[in-house]
Amino acid sequence: MPVVGIDAVILLLCLRRLFLQVVGPGLMNVLNVVNNNTFMSLMVFLSLALLLSTPGGSVAVFAILLLLALVFLFRVKDKPALNRADKLLMFSLVFMFLTVLPAFVSDGFRGRYLDLTLRFLLVVPVLWLLLKTPPKASWLFAGALVGSAGAFLLALYQYFYAGMPRVDGFLYSINFGYLACALAFLSFSGMMFFERSRWKLAAFMGFIMAVYAILLTGTRGAYIAVPALAAVLIILYRKELGAKLVVLVAAVCMSMPAASYMVVPQVQQRFDVLINELIHYESGDPSKAYSSSGLRLELWTAAIEAFKQNPLYGLNYNQREALNARLVEEGEIIPQVLNISRGHAHSDYFEVLAGRGLLGIIALLMLYLVPGIIFLRKAMNTEGKEKALAAAGVTFVAGFMVFGISEAPLQANVLSGCYALTVVAIYAMLRRPENAGLRA
Repeated sequence: MPVVGIDAVILLLCLRRLFLQVVGPGLMNVLNVVNNNTFMSLMVFLSLALLLSTPGGSVAVFAILLLLALVFLFRVKDKPALNRADKLLMFSLVFMFLTVLPAFVSDGFRGRYLDLTLRFLLVVPVLWLLLKTPPKASWLFAGALVGSAGAFLLALYQYFYAGMPRVDGFLYSINFGYLACALAFLSFSGMMFFERSRWKLAAFMGFIMAVYAILLTGTRGAYIAVPALAAVLIILYRKELGAKLVVLVAAVCMSMPAASYMVVPQVQQRFDVLINELIHYESGDPSKAYSSSGLRLELWTAAIEAFKQNPLYGLNYNQREALNARLVEEGEIIPQVLNISRGHAHSDYFEVLAGRGLLGIIALLMLYLVPGIIFLRKAMNTEGKEKALAAAGVTFVAGFMVFGISEAPLQANVLSGCYALTVVAIYAMLRRPENAGLRA
């Protein structure tokens, strides 16, 4: 596929540049890279540009930034001072990692637990690095545009040429849909960020391409998120839009789900399935409850029972599987739940509640709300490019909050890495707006 080849070449050229600058002459060149605003901008650009069109490009970018951040952490003395907001964001990231330790220890030090939240710990030194040398915000939006185009081309290839009923890129179709939705609203915010008409048009096209990719994934959670996130942007830009335009745009957003259902076959088919599944589930017939939606509801019931067993820090995988077996025997949940390994709840909220208890759900909410509130305050108290970036941060975080209702995106490597890196990049740019090109 041509798009994959192009992105792979970009990544290889980037790695070559890093090797020549860092491994070549020595530590002084490492310091040059650490202080190189263009290089940091390129990394943020690639993290989004390669997100969906390559099998691991964004993960490689994260790894490169982590290696640089570790050199910065241990070899560079001139580090930026941290304020209260910096420390609070860092704490929320570290706290999220720490919540898996009780289950990790009680289940014989099983490595899978650490893998669930390791990226939130690893992104902390990256945050400190980006606070010293923040990327240019324009590169982040440009990366979202390229990433949207890559997702669009790959979705077209898989749907029309490969004949896939639900495109999935190099991920699961649901995860592809969620990330395409994230790219869509980063692109949409780019329309408010860019000043030139050609870039505004490019940002709009990026939004349209990403939304089309979402449609081809059949991801219902992303379908629901699109009008919700559009409403968030309307609220943030209500003063700029004016009362009449706000009403018009709000009406369009409210009618979007119904219009999509009537016009787009993929949307109609996916929601018809959802409605039928819920009707069958409510009928009380166990044989009809075994559906995507019905099974989720049963898994959520099991997750609540797991929380009741250990409200503080939850149950480990073995304990949850044993509990589910008992609940099936007692007729509390359907037997098909036992086919789900580790009793996975298929929801970030319920999964964290079951496996990490009250500590876990507090950590998850902090992971969302700490950056989300910071971005929201910036969006409400700034204007121009700074407001556009803050609004992008708000919709990005809000999107993952919606995605986590019916799936667990933060437990997937690519999605959790994308969330962690994008959040800290946006935060670092808002923290130092002059260096990020947000202010003249």
